[in-house]
Amino acid sequence: MSKRTRRRSGKSSRWLFAAAGLVVTGIVLILLMPMLVMNWVRGYLQEEAFRSRMEQAFGRQMQAQVTLSPLRWTGDEVTATEAGLSTATGWQARLNGFHTTLDWNAFRQGKWRTVGTGVDSITVEHLPQAVGAAPAPARASTPPPEVQIEAADSGIPAWLRRYLPTEAEVDGIRVDRFTLLHPGPWNLRDAGVRLSTWQQGETSLQGVVEGGIVETPIMLPAQTVPMKLNLSRASVRVSRDDLHLKEATLTWLEAGEITARGHLRPLDGTWEGSASITGIPLRECLTEDWRIRLSGKLDADLKARGSSLSAPVVSGRLELREGVLTALPILDELASYTGVERFKRIVLDVATSEVTVNGSRRQFDKVILQSNGLLYLDGNLLVEGDQIEGHFLLGVTPETLKWIPGAQQHVFTSTHPTGPAGMLWTSLRITGSMQSPQEDLSARLAAAAGKAVLDGAGQIVGQGSELLLTPVLGKEAAVLPGGVIKEATDTTGKAVETGVRLLEGIGGGLLGR
Repeated sequence: MSKRTRRRSGKSSRWLFAAAGLVVTGIVLILLMPMLVMNWVRGYLQEEAFRSRMEQAFGRQMQAQVTLSPLRWTGDEVTATEAGLSTATGWQARLNGFHTTLDWNAFRQGKWRTVGTGVDSITVEHLPQAVGAAPAPARASTPPPEVQIEAADSGIPAWLRRYLPTEAEVDGIRVDRFTLLHPGPWNLRDAGVRLSTWQQGETSLQGVVEGGIVETPIMLPAQTVPMKLNLSRASVRVSRDDLHLKEATLTWLEAGEITARGHLRPLDGTWEGSASITGIPLRECLTEDWRIRLSGKLDADLKARGSSLSAPVVSGRLELREGVLTALPILDELASYTGVERFKRIVLDVATSEVTVNGSRRQFDKVILQSNGLLYLDGNLLVEGDQIEGHFLLGVTPETLKWIPGAQQHVFTSTHPTGPAGMLWTSLRITGSMQSPQEDLSARLAAAAGKAVLDGAGQIVGQGSELLLTPVLGKEAAVLPGGVIKEATDTTGKAVETGVRLLEGIGGGLLGR
């Protein structure tokens, strides 16, 4: 081989070796690039600039001012002792004990993914804005998630961005203790929260809330503090515009159970919900004097709606199960007069009502109280503040009235087309206040008794008058001699007046005053 040929051959070999070296170097760089990128990202994530840019990114996303304590990395896990958020509308959130782990396997597949994310405690509350404070700025439109991610990555060199993931995923979040202090009287304290997996582009988040206490503004007569409900479990869906309560199960006093559903729209300040209530002990809802008179378990199906500018409106249906009415003076008197022992302890086979509550106005429609074979009450009741106004039809069996003079002929003369057959009916009006209710039946019964005395004065004498009038007028008046009774018939008005006065003294009237 000539010398020139050898030089050409050596030169070609060098070019070949150089080309091969470049190829090998390229292959090595290609193979090592993910590692190089990962190492650069690991270093960047631990810089103060990254923490600052995270505050800015979350602030833009949530339209709030976000503060994040210094991040501490241990391998792939990052922790922060606390974080805070505040909005122009007065909402604030405080986070303590944040921790999460970055999944580098997902990073190699082109996705930012965190696993094992948890928070020790979160408190969200609304603080009243100072008087004269400037109104909150109008809500800005939210840029697409891709734009937000690029903005958050603006501190990364341009040559490196094409190697970075463009998708994001949070593999669930667990909050050990969550507290929500609403501007109104409804609050949630110390609940556990589990949020489902979220992927970039999704506009809502599914979650489960367990445990905790729900504080309410409901103050029952038998309670010294507003009602507090124990939250068993609730499933929710949260978005920027809406909190959808799919279903929540709560208990009260370890007895009654409540199942609730609803929507809360923070931006509009409106909400609506429904609740199914089962087995609330009535003794926990009544004043001390009524707890010994009325017992049972309360069921209800209610709907409610409201806003930050108006009082809630509640409507629905109430039912009292296993209801018993007893220990009322008028019931004991009726049992004594009529010989019907069931009056001493009336079992309410049916006790239902439709209800509408709007502020201090409570309207009870289609009220039905029924004790089979004894009595039936049907009507409406309005409670306005402390004042009451009720109009009813009262039905009783003929046997109940046979020992009450004049009742069947002069009082129980109405009809009830849809009421139970075989009963005698009369109207009943209830007025006055909750502390001192008044009814009009006692006076009408007394007037009827007086009229019966007037109509039968010539025949009612001696022992016969005593047997007839004792249940109505009392023993002392009933044993008056026939001459006194005859004197009472001289003037119709005098007889009626005497009957009213005597009957109203027995038992204090129908309401046991």
